Amino acid sequence: MKSVFTLIICFYSLISFGQKTTGAYVKDASGCKVWAEDYSNQDSITWAGKCRKGYADGYGTLIWYNNRKEVARYNGAMLKGKPDGQGKYTYLRNGEREGTFVEGVLQGKGKITFATGVKLEGSYIDDEFINLDEISLKHLKKHKTSFSDSTDIYVNDGNSTSLFYYTYMPTGNLKGALVLLPSSGENVESVISCNKKLIQSASEQGILTVIPSINNDRGLDDDKLALDFFNTILKEVVEKYRVSNNKFVIGGFSAGGMIALRYTEMSRDKSGRTYLSPIAVFGVDPPVDLAGLYNSSKRDLIMNADRVGLSSGKMNGLREAKWIVDSYDKIYGGSPDQHPEQYIRCSMYSRSEKDGGNAKYLTNLPVRIYCDPDIVWALKERNRDFYDINAANLSAMINYLNLNGNKQAEFISALGKGYRLDGTRHPHSWSLIEPEDCINWILLTMRN
Repeated sequence: MKSVFTLIICFYSLISFGQKTTGAYVKDASGCKVWAEDYSNQDSITWAGKCRKGYADGYGTLIWYNNRKEVARYNGAMLKGKPDGQGKYTYLRNGEREGTFVEGVLQGKGKITFATGVKLEGSYIDDEFINLDEISLKHLKKHKTSFSDSTDIYVNDGNSTSLFYYTYMPTGNLKGALVLLPSSGENVESVISCNKKLIQSASEQGILTVIPSINNDRGLDDDKLALDFFNTILKEVVEKYRVSNNKFVIGGFSAGGMIALRYTEMSRDKSGRTYLSPIAVFGVDPPVDLAGLYNSSKRDLIMNADRVGLSSGKMNGLREAKWIVDSYDKIYGGSPDQHPEQYIRCSMYSRSEKDGGNAKYLTNLPVRIYCDPDIVWALKERNRDFYDINAANLSAMINYLNLNGNKQAEFISALGKGYRLDGTRHPHSWSLIEPEDCINWILLTMRN
């Protein structure tokens, strides 16, 4: 079951790594069935309402349990085992959501109330929250593609294998396009919700926003499907909206920033692998040196794995560190000490290399790195020091670019500005971008 809102990934841990899950019908004690989008064998239910042809049907109360402990309940209408009609979900740890359900998913107006007390009202598209003003929804369009997600370039979307992208149309004359890439595991709708002011401001200034369904951080070097899909989207946008292919600015959060930087580097390495060459690129606190990320994750495990009484945030950090080490061992054949060439080949920046590794391809265009280098938060909430946070390698990359003649490379220190959409403090967040300043920077790059 969906015990947390995967739709707003910017609420949770440093980087969310998810895999596709399998939906299934769950039976209560009487044998009445209810659909679970994300089912685990620890889930169980009770249903207080009518049962027709073996499925929960009509108005009633559904209670979800995990390991026999109540985690959520739904009060409302059901049809054939799925919420259908007016209803309200209450999550014991994560707040509430309510609105109109159609075949188990929210459509149209809805409301989320978080455990912090923050309330967000807005619209749902296919059960995904879109935090835009109602008048703005007419500018938003979802585009389905013919691509099938055979390599999981878009995760945390249940059993779906469809790939798609959103566009948000400008209100005036078209000047260019802004591409926003999700972090690892973040859904596309979350990017929209976390960047409401940025996207709406872009529209007012004649900038088309594009958000593709890519959220797996394996990178573009070895994932041909991801690269082909991204190139195809960009080509389609150019042709459909008649955007000049030399008026694209690409950016992303965390792993999305990694992809944005790497795609821009690839567009300038004379390999011919990209459809277009971005005129500017930005990243919101992205890890850029994969060797450094591996080593800091390994160090995290050594220092903290055996500690007892760790907070949930520190446990999230440990799970993330283990995921990185295990995944990179598999992808690159081992550690950076064993296979340094693999890490240099795929990194956005390599501090070990005099020429900066792939960063050498970023010396002739505007580059922005947004970072909230709050070491006090890192020490307290994650047991991490300056060697372990992204700020160290991000500042090193900008320093390298500046020293090699790129005076348009900027480290934007957003100290204290990292907050998730529910109001919780977290330096690793989309909120590091100041929308008006970012749009002015984008407009300047498009005029040059």
